[in-house]
Amino acid sequence: MRKTEFAPKGAVKYPVLEDAVAFRNDDEIPFSQAVIGITYPFSEYSLSRSAEYKLNVLEYVLEGEGEILLDGKWKRVKAGDTYLLFAGIDHNYRAIASNPWKKLWINYKADYLEAMSKAYQLRSGIYHVDTRAYFEALEDIARAQYIDKSVCFRIAENVHKILHLVASHQAGVYAESGVAEEVRERLDAAVYGNIDLQELALDVHMSKSNLIRTFKKEYGLTPYEYLLEAKTEAAKLLLKNTKMRVKEISERLSIADEHYFSAMFARRTGMSPKAYRLHS
Repeated sequence: MRKTEFAPKGAVKYPVLEDAVAFRNDDEIPFSQAVIGITYPFSEYSLSRSAEYKLNVLEYVLEGEGEILLDGKWKRVKAGDTYLLFAGIDHNYRAIASNPWKKLWINYKADYLEAMSKAYQLRSGIYHVDTRAYFEALEDIARAQYIDKSVCFRIAENVHKILHLVASHQAGVYAESGVAEEVRERLDAAVYGNIDLQELALDVHMSKSNLIRTFKKEYGLTPYEYLLEAKTEAAKLLLKNTKMRVKEISERLSIADEHYFSAMFARRTGMSPKAYRLHS
């Protein structure tokens, strides 16, 4: 087994803040190749690989946001999300420039893990399941100075656990998760506008109360709370990075009442918009 410091080039737009270690296992048991790494926030991060790429991609977003091209659509990924892209398809993903992601990841080739993924009927996609502990274990392995055959099995064991957790999540709540994800995407698109929950419920073929229950089960917030949180985060960026007046920011976020906006912001951040700007 060989371990090398690895700076993947070609597919990724560089310069990029990224550390990675490659493992190559000549006897191919339990895997033949693995690259374990961490990507630090970088606004111009963008990756594009053709379907000829031979490794599967498994990643966990620690903070920030990104987008992945799935089924012809760019899908938003946020902190706490895990995503899986199988070998044999195009891989396209990028950071959100205003809030670039930090992520832990592994690219791997392992026949038994690929067979297990097929048995679980896993597919490339975004999964809202907490796999952070296993990715951190992989990062610890990558940093270790001493390696032997047992390292191969430790890497495979953690990937196995991630896939098992993703599959268990998918099997239990996939239908509701799909609806919740669609609602989240619609809410993300409404940060600078407004949205009618009743109309949204009709669009996803649910009652309004069932939509709220399903969304809160998945994300821990009602759709209304989620949208206010998103507007608050957008307001922070505008306060920090622009000279827009508070009234202008309120209007930009489609909150007609400046006083309501200021009260909402203070309730969620512990300070007024003006105080936040002074301290940021």
